[in-house]
Amino acid sequence: MGEDTLAHERGSEPGIDSQPPAGRRQRQRERMRERLLSAALELFAVQGFAETTIDQIAERADVARQTVLNHFPHKADFARAWGQARRDQLAAIGDHADPDEPASLLVKRHFLALAEFNQSERALTRALLSSLTPTEVFNVISAVPPTVIERGRQQGEFAAQVDPVAAAEVLTSVYFGTVSRWLGQGPAPFELTQALGERLELVLAGLRRR
Repeated sequence: MGEDTLAHERGSEPGIDSQPPAGRRQRQRERMRERLLSAALELFAVQGFAETTIDQIAERADVARQTVLNHFPHKADFARAWGQARRDQLAAIGDHADPDEPASLLVKRHFLALAEFNQSERALTRALLSSLTPTEVFNVISAVPPTVIERGRQQGEFAAQVDPVAAAEVLTSVYFGTVSRWLGQGPAPFELTQALGERLELVLAGLRRR
């Protein structure tokens, strides 16, 4: 039985008010979730996703197996949490962008950030992408949100007839195809940042207003 459950049961007994405040409970839960995710990602990077078990994650995090399952009921939930963290980092790029920043530059900053993510954790990226379905992979690595393309249309930088959703999907496909080749076994076959930049320029050339 997890600590949260025990605390809840004690707090519900008459005359006992040992349950920590809601804010503290939430922080404790978030810290445990981060601890478990960190332990799982370390194992995935070293030995692969399929080869890593819930019991190994529990041992690495020094918790009971049920504690892991309380926070991550399925092993694939670790991959989804990893993907969400990447999406949050990418979202911050757009959230903090200068209103006058050209959309093409914003797209390039997204691709540069993605390249840096992958270069810093190549083995982990390979392990986790292999654990997801094609649909989940596309969601995890959405390279550029449609709002960035719409921004380019509003600025007059991208052609008015460009469909933001379709353009974002094309950019993600270009990104995924490039990264998939780069993630092969053995040393990286090419420099990722350069390869993404070259392919991105081809797409941007088609988006720009003539």
